[in-house]
Amino acid sequence: MGEIKIMNENLANKIAAGEVVERLANVVKELVENSIDASSKNIKIELLMSGTKEIKVVDDGKGMDREDAILSFSRHATSKIKHENDLFFINTLGFRGEALASIASISNVELYTSKEGIGSHIIIKGGEILLNEKGNERRGTSIAVSNIFYNTPVRLKFLKSLNTELSNTTQFLERLSLSHPDIAFSLYNDGKEIFKTSGSGDLLKTIHEIFGFNISKNMNYIEGENYDYKVSGYISNISVYKSSKSSIITLVNGRVVQNYELQKTIKDAYHTFLPETKFPIVVLNIETDPTLIDVNIHPTKQDIKFSKIEELKNLVFDLIRQSLCNIDNTFKPYDEKPIKLEFSNEEIQNDIVKEEKKEYKEIVLNFNAEEEIKEYNEEEKTLYFPVGLALGTYLIAQSEDIMYLIDIHAANERINYEIYRKALEEEKITIIDTLFPIVIELSTNEFIIIKEHIQVLENMKFKIEEFGENTFKISSHPTWLKEGFEEESIRKIIDLIIEFRQDFDRVKFNERLAMNLACKMSVKANTNITLKEQEELINRLFKCEFPYTCPHGRPTIIKYPKYELEKLFKRVNV
Repeated sequence: MGEIKIMNENLANKIAAGEVVERLANVVKELVENSIDASSKNIKIELLMSGTKEIKVVDDGKGMDREDAILSFSRHATSKIKHENDLFFINTLGFRGEALASIASISNVELYTSKEGIGSHIIIKGGEILLNEKGNERRGTSIAVSNIFYNTPVRLKFLKSLNTELSNTTQFLERLSLSHPDIAFSLYNDGKEIFKTSGSGDLLKTIHEIFGFNISKNMNYIEGENYDYKVSGYISNISVYKSSKSSIITLVNGRVVQNYELQKTIKDAYHTFLPETKFPIVVLNIETDPTLIDVNIHPTKQDIKFSKIEELKNLVFDLIRQSLCNIDNTFKPYDEKPIKLEFSNEEIQNDIVKEEKKEYKEIVLNFNAEEEIKEYNEEEKTLYFPVGLALGTYLIAQSEDIMYLIDIHAANERINYEIYRKALEEEKITIIDTLFPIVIELSTNEFIIIKEHIQVLENMKFKIEEFGENTFKISSHPTWLKEGFEEESIRKIIDLIIEFRQDFDRVKFNERLAMNLACKMSVKANTNITLKEQEELINRLFKCEFPYTCPHGRPTIIKYPKYELEKLFKRVNV
């Protein structure tokens, strides 16, 4: 008799569960996505011991009749895919028909569901149906999953701590709430509310409900489209940021997805606006024809592939970059002007008032944040006057009722960076002959590389030629090289050409070169500058396209409103 046998259905489901159910958050994901696909408007998730004991999801969706309720636990049973061609037009969150069968095979499941006034009550243990009877007539579905992995103890051992499992579930549900702001979500653990959204349909309000007041007031709306993609959502200004990329949330046709190239594009758009180790808070909705994406990559359906990815990346990059250059991102140590918020839900409104009264004596609740920010920024564009230097590093300046601290070196870096970047982008380049040729000696390997890429230097209008063994002679160069630092600057350019030799990208090369030259040529800390130089620094800084950070993302300016200073000195009542 042959050794190969067809495994039974329950064993196949257990194996499938290893891919579909990696952790407790995956169980919550599959159950909640089913609720969303059922057109629910209110979804409640209740956990016992972070879900290790029980996960219960209650919704007000369209429910199932008795036949579908039983069939839903069969493998490859789905209402969402009927024909092979449907795989190219997936508009639902679930479609594989594996999740419920896999979950039921490794746990105890109790289901109550009702459709058109006919209720069903089903109990399943380890994939075996123990009870199938008439249930209550409550609209929607309630499903409780308990004793997860009870019959696969090896999987059970790989669960993390209760706090880690709860954190994973919370993070997923927060993202799902952002992808469906029109659905009211609530999460409870051991009877304690973890978070709650109102289902208002307002994405900014949902951001506020999840991330809080300080984040939501620093978010800015972007919107744009090309032939294939439509992008909208909110991005943070540089006043707030996170230490991990988990705060970059991308949604495609209502689905929470991950795509490395898209995440990298978003991070690149913040280049020079944020430090390299910091990440923005971004919630982006991407709408596209389902035929241009493939979500059928992994059973969790969170990985995604895009057709015409370059068109999408260019659109996202341009929208974020334009927005960052057009908003006031000045670093503020205090929030001097509270943004008005409007909430229809009295309970949420009261909670917010309690929270914000810790910082503000009075709050007016009415929310049109974008208009409020716009008005405030227009009012703030006033003249800045230097007052003096502090610790040889920080320039003190003031406008009518705001005091500013300006980091001299960071400000110089920003000024020089924009000068170099514009010079490198110019089509017409003026050159100057050197009084004496600049001779650059390199190692053999470096000489070979530069000889191979010498056209890069020639395109930048350097007159360069070989001059003996492993040596080049430069007899003319662009006028934008800083006087007295010509040789040092040329060596930096050569070092960068060597670094970029494998995959030369002129835009990225220019960006890095401008940063490197700006840093070296800027005034250092602990350098005293005259009052006239202080005035010139302020004027040149605020003529920059983006004066608020140096090219490395460090702040150039911190502002202290008069009211906040008076609070510190107890000159006003708080």
